[in-house]
Amino acid sequence: MTHRDSDPLLHGVNLERHFTTLLQRRPLVLAAEAAGPVACHLVGGALRDAALGLEFRDLDLVIEHDGLTFASQLASSLPARLVKLGGDRFAAYRLVADDLTVDIWDRQGVALEADLARRDLTIHSFALEIPDATVVDPFSGLIDLAGRSLRATSETSFSSDPLRVLRLARFAGQRPGFTATERTLELATDSAADLDRVPIERIRGELEQLLKLPGFLSAAEILLQLNLYPGLWLSQPGHGASIPDREELQSRLRHLELLADHSRGRVERATARQAVLFACLPSSSGQTVAGTVERCQRDGLLTRASAKRLKILMGWDGLPRDTEGQRWFLHRTGSLWPTVACFLAARDERPSTLSEYQEVMARLDAICLESGEEVFEPKPLVTGADLVSLLGLQENRVLGEILATLLRQQIEGRLASQDEALALARELALENPDTTD
Repeated sequence: MTHRDSDPLLHGVNLERHFTTLLQRRPLVLAAEAAGPVACHLVGGALRDAALGLEFRDLDLVIEHDGLTFASQLASSLPARLVKLGGDRFAAYRLVADDLTVDIWDRQGVALEADLARRDLTIHSFALEIPDATVVDPFSGLIDLAGRSLRATSETSFSSDPLRVLRLARFAGQRPGFTATERTLELATDSAADLDRVPIERIRGELEQLLKLPGFLSAAEILLQLNLYPGLWLSQPGHGASIPDREELQSRLRHLELLADHSRGRVERATARQAVLFACLPSSSGQTVAGTVERCQRDGLLTRASAKRLKILMGWDGLPRDTEGQRWFLHRTGSLWPTVACFLAARDERPSTLSEYQEVMARLDAICLESGEEVFEPKPLVTGADLVSLLGLQENRVLGEILATLLRQQIEGRLASQDEALALARELALENPDTTD
């Protein structure tokens, strides 16, 4: 990411004027009125993005004291629904409006600098006073923001909350072009192993957000640097487990992104990225990739729905090249077929060129257009009752196998009528005497 002439951070005067304009937005004007003489500051991601000249929607506010009174009055003015977040442990509140979320932290008399010191990165550790636009920046966050530098606010930034290790990777993916300082990477690496004491639901939530990021490749690089990949997927976060070929993983991820870019928005990138990560895990003690997926589901790192989608993606050796195989592929993968196709093309030992991939996708699209829902949910040409009444077959396991064979050949386009299906069923029955009286 390069600086633009219009970047507010390049000119101090522009930044001051920019912040003054920012505070004229209605929610912040109402916040100033609700706070009255009590010190109130805008902090966090909204202030960071505002300094970068980027759009934002949600706000983070810090009030010196009387947080509940402030939150109640602001909720009434917006209007918004008030939710208490901290319970008996701390005073935090969330206001939820139709198009806005406001998080409020009551520092209960604690010095503002001490409150800022507890934040993860310096680019999140400065504040803008409401309504006079005074900037409080004790950790030089604006300088780091201008330099696209991710620097830990303190030596305990990650040890105080190990989940911030994953958030470092997520932020690198949210804002490609930002780089973590060497010391920040050291501190994050030291705390990576402590993720095993973080509730798995919080870890899963961070990963789900990380996998959806436009800049996922940058986030993946941080995962590798911090030994989170493959360690976290092997229940050993931060322990430096090796992967067979780091460059191969990065190459497959880059190729996946290229293919997905030319898939007309039909690829579930998060699912495909997750599948590449699982496919490149080192094998251990004979456990299959599917077994690792099941273990991660049991541990809570994957939801049941995510595990199911991954198994669909990984149930294929490669993209089928013949029409019959492609029809069966579409039937088995259903609406997920563009994602499965993209993953398989990226995973191939000899990755498909973009033109080869587009050619296969065009053929699959043509089958969908020609066959419609018939290829996904076909109406069987014959039923078990038909085979019993018309051919005199017995209802048993072999009958079920015959029906499955008929359905597959129908899907593959090799059977087009009931007569053809009955003729094949008769042949199969003769090969299996147990089906007749």
